[in-house]
Amino acid sequence: MPTQTTVKADIYWILFLVSVVLLILVPDQAAWVETRRGWYTQPMMGALLGLGTLAIFSAYRAVQLTRREIRQGRRPLFRRNPLETLVGLLDSYRTALISSLLFFLYIKSLPLIGFVPATFIFVTVLLWLSRLLNRTWLVATIGTLMALVLIFRVTVSVWMPDVWLYSLLPDHLADFANRYL
Repeated sequence: MPTQTTVKADIYWILFLVSVVLLILVPDQAAWVETRRGWYTQPMMGALLGLGTLAIFSAYRAVQLTRREIRQGRRPLFRRNPLETLVGLLDSYRTALISSLLFFLYIKSLPLIGFVPATFIFVTVLLWLSRLLNRTWLVATIGTLMALVLIFRVTVSVWMPDVWLYSLLPDHLADFANRYL
């Protein structure tokens, strides 16, 4: 079974490889915009800066941890069973993976069921998973959602596209739901 240091080294190697691949794909994903303000205002510069920093520091940390593993007589990343390494990684980061999957489902459900129901379900499931689902946190969730709707929909006037679920309602209810939910 891989040690904790081995798992950390594996994660840093994976982060390094992912950041390098994303750096290579940046020119295809973010077009150069003609502007008089300078190169630093280009949309791709933030991504390049972030991914470059991630690549540099994950490579440094991966090499550092791999050298430590070799000095201690353990096998480095590319000499171990990949399935064993994957199981070790998944077991160590179970909560992060579940939270990431829930966030992905939340983002995909926004255009289907709307901001308020999707956010309420997402936060409630996270509270349930963290064993904090009680009356206090549920009231706090509802209050926060109401505050977010008032701030962003009413005060700032940030509107989202129409929601599929609300198209099933009569017109006057669908307009209200699309506006405030």
